[in-house]
Amino acid sequence: MSRWYLFGLVGAAVLSLAAPTSADAAMPHAPLPNGQVVSGTLQFKPETPDPSAPNARTPVEGAVVEVFGATLSIDGRKVEELGELLGSATSDAEGTFVFEMPAGAGDYAVRLVLETLPAGVGLVDATKQTLPVRLAEGQSKAILFNLAEGDAATAGVPSRGDPWYERMARLAVNGLQFGLIIGMCAIGLSLIYGTTGLVNFAHSEMITLGAVLAWMFNVTFGVPLVLAAVLAMVIGAGAGALIDRGLWRPLRKRNTGLIAMSIVSIGLGLFMQYAILYQFGDRPAKYADYSVQTKSISFGPISLSPKEIIIMVLSALILVAVALGLRYTRLGKAMRAVSDNPDLAASTGIDVDRIITLVWTLGAALVTLGAVFQGVSETVSWTMGQQLLLLVFASVTLGGLGTAFGAMAGSIIVGVAILTVTVWWPSELQTVPALFLMIVILMVRPQGLFGRRERIG
Repeated sequence: MSRWYLFGLVGAAVLSLAAPTSADAAMPHAPLPNGQVVSGTLQFKPETPDPSAPNARTPVEGAVVEVFGATLSIDGRKVEELGELLGSATSDAEGTFVFEMPAGAGDYAVRLVLETLPAGVGLVDATKQTLPVRLAEGQSKAILFNLAEGDAATAGVPSRGDPWYERMARLAVNGLQFGLIIGMCAIGLSLIYGTTGLVNFAHSEMITLGAVLAWMFNVTFGVPLVLAAVLAMVIGAGAGALIDRGLWRPLRKRNTGLIAMSIVSIGLGLFMQYAILYQFGDRPAKYADYSVQTKSISFGPISLSPKEIIIMVLSALILVAVALGLRYTRLGKAMRAVSDNPDLAASTGIDVDRIITLVWTLGAALVTLGAVFQGVSETVSWTMGQQLLLLVFASVTLGGLGTAFGAMAGSIIVGVAILTVTVWWPSELQTVPALFLMIVILMVRPQGLFGRRERIG
């Protein structure tokens, strides 16, 4: 892959991001009044879509949304207590609602009145009827209520009235899906650390970049999501290779220390994060395809949508393919040789710099696909990489730094642990048991589950 080809790929990505790509394209709404507002568009995909427009969505007119003052959790992601009712807004013929907020910063809660929805339409996740909103001075936000018609409405939502083992089974499957997505993002970070020793804090922004690129192709340019994901992977892989050749390789040639390079990665991450915020905006958005699926497949107490099954199967197959490739292919053996001892690998004729660039390319492609899967499962936002970074680091550390197999195993353990503990723990504390488990395992086995003992000194 030539240098000019890589520059061309990344240049195309930069020019694309310079195009109008705000989340407003995905969430049309009425002109906003002056001042702070919360707004949104209530739409659902019909259970039997029109064959001529399979992705068309039906707006919900006349639905009522109430706004309360509220006490939120420390991170602002959970409503602890509802306060005074400030008022309500009703969706218009296009499904749009707009509520003008009091001036100034504050914490609020927005609740959808389910009785005002059309018959047969409901929330995909019944626990998301009331959503937290934290506003800064002069800030406005969009609210996303995920609606569906038919079986998908409230399907697969753990009910507190169900037996604990049924809730556990549902959450374990959801955790497995989440863990596989984390694994797609973690394996690149682990390979990079294994071959270079670099702890790359900008990895979170590579996650965000991949999801945003796919969203741009899918929503702004109307490309089907499958093709948009492939295009995003190509550009993401080119960006990874270019970053290595343009930044990390010159620093390695200068014998820059790993701590200094990690600090450089923090600066690179901040630059990428706010560049994405500038172009994409702070509103979460959904892909045009597969955002809402009205059909579900049940396996006993477990109910999964087709997209969830496809994400799990594809993620598992890709991770297995990567593991087999690292073990049996010539390139995989060269990567493992560079990871074990770069100097010895170079003495046997392996081009170490080329292998490291290929690791960055492969890692960026995998993290892009993982980001697309996460965007399909949840939403695309400019902070999604930061929200996953701690779990990615925990997975890599738990499995063993620098080992691809460890990253896969650690990701599945972390994904399952953080969701299943919500049967007994509050959801805002769900990461605590997973991190505690990591600490306990590292105390018994400091090198991680699949790491190797090394002599120090």
